[in-house]
Amino acid sequence: MVVRGQRGLSLVELLVGLVVLSVLVSVAAPSFSRIVAEQRLRQVGSELRISLATARSEAVKRNESVSLIKQGSDWSTGWCIEAGSDATSCTAQPIQQFNVASDQITVLKDGAVAGAKVNFNAWGRVTSCPEFLLSTTAAGSACALCLVVTTNGRVESHTGSCPEADACSAEGSDMSWAGACS
Repeated sequence: MVVRGQRGLSLVELLVGLVVLSVLVSVAAPSFSRIVAEQRLRQVGSELRISLATARSEAVKRNESVSLIKQGSDWSTGWCIEAGSDATSCTAQPIQQFNVASDQITVLKDGAVAGAKVNFNAWGRVTSCPEFLLSTTAAGSACALCLVVTTNGRVESHTGSCPEADACSAEGSDMSWAGACS
């Protein structure tokens, strides 16, 4: 008679494996949620940066003022680019339009959800230095990114909150994402 070896797992071995797996998942989950939150900030921040650069280049190309305007009553729902300095809302045919897909990102302009539009003149310049603060939370930590438009129309980024001092003179980077979540 041939005796065959036992095949499969016992109940105890299976339960030990599940306990080890659950410990590993619980350690990795907070780290993963921070990565997802940082990726959300990166996506919305890139779109806003591209929209600001597009508005600036359209103003120079058209040799007229071009405005970046919030959609509806809130920057967190999206924005559009409209020709002319007298534009106050998004029309049916904007130059460009962006809808924020995530309701987990808050976009503040100059500290307010309903901040005013950004107007680029025919030379691609702005009269003040508008600041956009993008923020979200993940695994109990705050994630924030600040985009500042300098008077010459260049967009600079700062991880964390916007600089306390004059935003026009604060040195930022072209696009920094590292350390957005603290």
